Amino acid sequence: MVTLSENYTVLKEFKTEFNPTLFDEKVVQVLLKYDFIVGDFADNHLRLKGFFHDKRGDNKSSKRASRIEKYLKESCNYMCPHYILEKIQQPPKPQKSKNPHKSSR
Repeated sequence: MVTLSENYTVLKEFKTEFNPTLFDEKVVQVLLKYDFIVGDFADNHLRLKGFFHDKRGDNKSSKRASRIEKYLKESCNYMCPHYILEKIQQPPKPQKSKNPHKSSR
């Protein structure tokens, strides 16, 4: 069985270790569209927030990865335990090529 946490790699751990079981229990499908997921602990509860790569032009500035540190400073408790995950980019699936030598009769 593939778990959702297998789609991400840990970029940073601060005062906590990434727990794939807890992540898989907490993550919701809508978060999987993000390139980065920040997990922080408030009152011993895991909170998850998603961010996109900055180079993606279709996202709001508050959802850009360059805002992660600002999010941690302004929306989380001071020095709270947290981790940052990055989505593992899957190689593009090869497209079926049309055979130019195939004759159509």
